[in-house]
Amino acid sequence: MSTGNSGAGDRDMRPRIVTAQTTFQAELGRNLRMTRAMAHLTRENVSERMVSRPSVGTISAWEAGTRQIPIDRLMDFCHVVGRPVESVWPVDGRRTQVIRAPRLRQLDDPPLKPLAAWAKTYGNELIRLTPDAIEAAAALCKVPPDWLRQRLLRLQRF
Repeated sequence: MSTGNSGAGDRDMRPRIVTAQTTFQAELGRNLRMTRAMAHLTRENVSERMVSRPSVGTISAWEAGTRQIPIDRLMDFCHVVGRPVESVWPVDGRRTQVIRAPRLRQLDDPPLKPLAAWAKTYGNELIRLTPDAIEAAAALCKVPPDWLRQRLLRLQRF
């Protein structure tokens, strides 16, 4: 007699081991997804335009951080979305925030005016903010770093 607690369901209950590699993969995947979305491309569009023609499921796994992306395919992916590899590569395995400069320029929160003014020098580029850069920006704007992180995360949503 089955209790319904065996099989695939048990796997979901096991703790996931987080290593530097899985953290790196997850961050790279987030960056791939954001960059693709900012290019206004679907996974299907990217698949059709890549030389290697990966499946949509493969691209989804790269973006989820559950499958490693080979360097040649990473270069191809970045070529398709029109961004250099450096724009998606995680910095020191730490969480970076990638935001379009125009979104920063549109900030209307009074304390964030210095950050909006700084973003004017970036055209339509992607700006990568490392944790250290967010700390410095928070000090410049005289706001708590955690508050700034949360505000910037809202700007990243598509």
